Amino acid sequence: MIAQQIVNGLVLGSIYALSALGFTLIFGAARVVNFAYGQLLMLGGFATLFLAQYAGFNFFVALPVAMLAMAVCSVLIYVVVVRPVLGQGDLAVLLVTTGLLYILRDGAVIVFGTAPRQIDMGVEGIVEIGDVIVTNQRLVVVGALIVLVVALYLVLYRLRIGKALRAVAQNRAGAEAIGLNVNRVTAFAFAISGALACAAGGLLGAIYAAEPGMGDLPLLKSFVIVIFGGLGSVPGAIVGGLVIGMTETLAGSYISFAFKDVFTFLLLIAVLLFRPTGLFGGKVA
Repeated sequence: MIAQQIVNGLVLGSIYALSALGFTLIFGAARVVNFAYGQLLMLGGFATLFLAQYAGFNFFVALPVAMLAMAVCSVLIYVVVVRPVLGQGDLAVLLVTTGLLYILRDGAVIVFGTAPRQIDMGVEGIVEIGDVIVTNQRLVVVGALIVLVVALYLVLYRLRIGKALRAVAQNRAGAEAIGLNVNRVTAFAFAISGALACAAGGLLGAIYAAEPGMGDLPLLKSFVIVIFGGLGSVPGAIVGGLVIGMTETLAGSYISFAFKDVFTFLLLIAVLLFRPTGLFGGKVA
C-alpha cells in the first residue's frame, strides 16, 4: 500500500510543483508576492475546459493554447496592476493583487457558476505494476511536469531571455546597470508563470474538477513550497512540491486525512528552524 500512496503523492506533488514554479519565478524576477496567481490557475482550468469540451479541441491541443492565453493574461496583470505600484512597497502589491484575487474569483462565479466540472482528458485505462495501480491520466500529469521542467530549464539556461531573467533574479540593480530591460524581463517571467499556472489548472481540472475556488489552495501551497524550497529557487519549487505532495498523501492515508495539511506546515516549520533560507536558499533560478 505504501508504494501506491507514494505514487499518488508524486502525482499531487507534480501539480503542486507546477503551480509553485510559476509563483517562484515571479518572486525571483520582481521580488513580489502575487496573490492573484491562484486565479490564473483557475482561469487556466476553465480556459482548458472551454477549449476541450466546447470548442472541440483535443485536450493536448487545448492545454497549450490555454497556456498561451494565460501567459498573455499574466503579462496584462503585470503591466496594468503590478508595475504601476512596484515603487510603492510590498504592501501596495499585496493589496492590489489580493483585490484582483477577489475580482477574478467572484467574476468566475458569475460567469461559470459554482458547480465543479471535470475536464475530459480523453485518456483512459490504467497501468498495473505489482500492487500499484496508476491511471493513465495521472501518468500524463507526471509526464507534463517532466516536459515542462525540461522546457523551463532550456529557456533559463539556453535562451538569452532566460539568462537575462536569471541575472535580474540574482541582482536586479546590477542587471539594470549593464543595460538589461528589467521591465521586459519581468514581463517575460510573468508570462512563463501564467503558462505554468494554466498547466497546473488544466491538469488539476482533469484529475479532479474545475471550479471558481480551485486556485485558493494551490496558491497557499505554492507560498509554502517556495518558502520550504527557498525563495526564488526553481529546484526548490520542484523538490518542495514533490515532498509536500507525498507528505500530505502519506499523512492523510496513515495518520489522519482531516489533519493532512497540519503535517505540511509542521514540515515547513521544521525546515525553517534548521535552515531558515529553505532547502535551496541562496540558489536563485
